[in-house]
Amino acid sequence: MGKVDVQLVKEKVDIIGFMSRYLSLTESGEGYKGRCPFHQDKTPSFVVNPQKGLWHCFGCGEGGDIFAFLMKTERISFSEALARLAQEAGIRLRAPTGERAKLLEANQAAERFFIANLLSPAGQEARRYLLNRGYQRESWQRFAIGYALPSWDALKSKLTPHYPLQRLVSLGVIVQANDGHTYDRFRNRIIFPIHDVEGKTIGFAGRVLVENDAEPKYINTPKTALFDKGRHLYGLAWVRKDLTKNDPLILVEGHTDVISLHLHGISTAIGSMGTALTQSQADLIARFTDTVIIAYDQDAAGSAASLRGMQILRNRGLEVRIASFPPGEDPDTLIKSQGREQFQAIIDRALPFHLFYVQGISARFDLSTITGKEKALEEVRPFYHEIDSLPLREELIFSLANLLHVPRDGLRADLARKSRHRPVKVEEKKEQEWGPQEVLIALLLQGAVTWEKIHDRAIELASQQEEISYCSIGPMNFSSRYHQLIKECIAAEETDRRLDLTTIFLKLDEESARIASHLALTPVEFDDVNKALTDALVGLIHLPSIEERLITLKELITAKEERGEKRELVSLQREYHSLSKQRTKYKSREWM
Repeated sequence: MGKVDVQLVKEKVDIIGFMSRYLSLTESGEGYKGRCPFHQDKTPSFVVNPQKGLWHCFGCGEGGDIFAFLMKTERISFSEALARLAQEAGIRLRAPTGERAKLLEANQAAERFFIANLLSPAGQEARRYLLNRGYQRESWQRFAIGYALPSWDALKSKLTPHYPLQRLVSLGVIVQANDGHTYDRFRNRIIFPIHDVEGKTIGFAGRVLVENDAEPKYINTPKTALFDKGRHLYGLAWVRKDLTKNDPLILVEGHTDVISLHLHGISTAIGSMGTALTQSQADLIARFTDTVIIAYDQDAAGSAASLRGMQILRNRGLEVRIASFPPGEDPDTLIKSQGREQFQAIIDRALPFHLFYVQGISARFDLSTITGKEKALEEVRPFYHEIDSLPLREELIFSLANLLHVPRDGLRADLARKSRHRPVKVEEKKEQEWGPQEVLIALLLQGAVTWEKIHDRAIELASQQEEISYCSIGPMNFSSRYHQLIKECIAAEETDRRLDLTTIFLKLDEESARIASHLALTPVEFDDVNKALTDALVGLIHLPSIEERLITLKELITAKEERGEKRELVSLQREYHSLSKQRTKYKSREWM
């Protein structure tokens, strides 16, 4: 299957007819409207544009193409959605023959080799280790557990007769040193294969049999064309088919935590493979459940990386609760020593995300002192700003006010200020807030301008304004949340000489797809497209550069005045005055 298959399926399937099986749609302007199936939508905020093949909910922010709709509705992977829709359209998909298929085949061969090693005479020590940890023989097959031999080239010797060496290097199972020498990455380790949501082997994790200071306890496949730790969740392939939206997913940190919980009947456990959760992982989780219970050990749960991950999950619209384990215990050790009932009791007592955070504040700071309270507030301030939900922020204020013994109104005003030490990110815009970036992308996605025209106009403007040193525009001129979308728009236009939304959506992650559907479908009309383009470029590139230079000039002028250095003061003041006038003209648009 490839780009041609996807385009053909999208062209053949009637998006309105298909979606009408899931919700009631009525004509509205150039498209259709209905109540969103992904949240409790009291007024029709779900919009479908059949010409663009896109949908977007202006209530909850979900959006994408017909594949994204089926994936979210039926909780299936892209490949499964493509197969379903191809069958709907009467299209026979070609068997995958690209590089990804070849990589998956090589990984599968590596998995079979590791499994065979565990059952061979050479795997005796590894089998003893697993039995001592409580993993019986039937669990080895169930979870595809294997063993990497101590040899430096066992896997290499086994696979290179069948697969090119560079393909194995690109998969990360073989390491190539700077001098060109190659060797097995995994040696004398228990191997846990990592599967994607469809159950295909995309990577491996290897655990030492005996812990020591000479080597890490775990090593993982590095980032490859198949595997990116921040985009996958260990064990999700085992969980997803029987999971309903009402079932909470239990998120643990490690591979053995997941396996132990499944062996004890906790069948909704998945692993984050670390505590630093990503937006991609949050998007993946949100396809299958509305509730996540974080079950990390005590130290990991309170780490900054974990708290940031919990914010990402919560801002994705998920209910997030945190289970608290006794010191020194984690899900693996606790369920083995105390059983399923005790583990379930801890899960049942899991605290809502914001209450867990507030509880941690009292443990980290001496709140009996003014200084302790001030330090607590300094930590809370950026945390507070990065929570999207207004009701949740109000709950946080209520809990913190009681904890710190301060009035709620005063606390709310204090938290509204920016931190002195950790500036709040201003790039995380809500959908309803439009600025130069959003205008440019909307013009691009709605076909009003091409990227080439945006680029050429940026250069033309720079040549007209002597104060401006910037002469081009690219992804780095935009906020990070737009980088992937801009890169794919540029790549699509360079490849096909046109902006093909199907091609772009194939390559976007879920967050970028939501942004794209929003900006592509928002009804925006400009009396003068060229003027809108120019205004947006001025706001995106020229004004920020002037503002930055003015700040620098002000600091230089102040410093020279304090030191009594008058020689350069006049020229600096002249430049400051000139730029201030230019800024005023830009803001009033008198320069046009």
